[in-house]
Amino acid sequence: MVSIAIPSSSLLNETDEKLKAYKVWQIARSAAIFRVKTIYIYEDPAGDETEYIREILEYLETPQYLRRHLFPLKKSLRFAGALPPLAIPSHLPKHLKIGELRDGVVRRVGPDGASWVDIGLDALALLKSEKRRGARVTVRVCSKKPLVVEEAEPESYWGYRVEEVKLKDLLRKEAVILSRSGRRISVAREKLCEGTVLIFGSPDEGVQKIAEKQGLKIPTEVPVINTIPGQGTATVRLEEAIIATLAIRNVCKEFNANP
Repeated sequence: MVSIAIPSSSLLNETDEKLKAYKVWQIARSAAIFRVKTIYIYEDPAGDETEYIREILEYLETPQYLRRHLFPLKKSLRFAGALPPLAIPSHLPKHLKIGELRDGVVRRVGPDGASWVDIGLDALALLKSEKRRGARVTVRVCSKKPLVVEEAEPESYWGYRVEEVKLKDLLRKEAVILSRSGRRISVAREKLCEGTVLIFGSPDEGVQKIAEKQGLKIPTEVPVINTIPGQGTATVRLEEAIIATLAIRNVCKEFNANP
């Protein structure tokens, strides 16, 4: 699976709170469509809205029935509830099937160590686990009556994670930098297809400039690619660059798998 990296200044040009939330949703939706494993947020001295971006991204990735337990009411989330759902595999309806996986949150821990988990139903599910109260957990439904679950690992795409990271830690050989000044996709298709971390710049500056301000040098083995050559607009927005790049990479992977 591929991961993407966006700067802490991703919302630099947005002043309206509704538009800021919607822009983060666009990034989250693109990530979900193309099965992004991790969304990294790296530091950019030009602006730092890491906490806000992370909060909205994690809120959107969380199943609706768990949000009230994991996200307290706060000003930064006042528009998040109105954003469209991502509709990823972990966002399941109340209708329950034996053997299906669901995300839950531990509501109670008994004196015997057993946990009682909210998986989006009226009743709590019994889980033999040592998870602490408030922990999020992925479980498999073992029975309905009584409602019993066990810890499980998803075998296919389940959603993305969000991590904060330093730009210097992203600049490794598996990374690809996306930039208007990069090589055309026609000559760098394989590099894009092989890259596991796609690094995007800010609304105002490319990754190279952000790195330069931090005293970082782009390693020669990290390719710089332009996935939107011949653009018809003066600029390409971050959220537009993400979905365009992920779509092109998806086609490249499909082509390689089925030449």
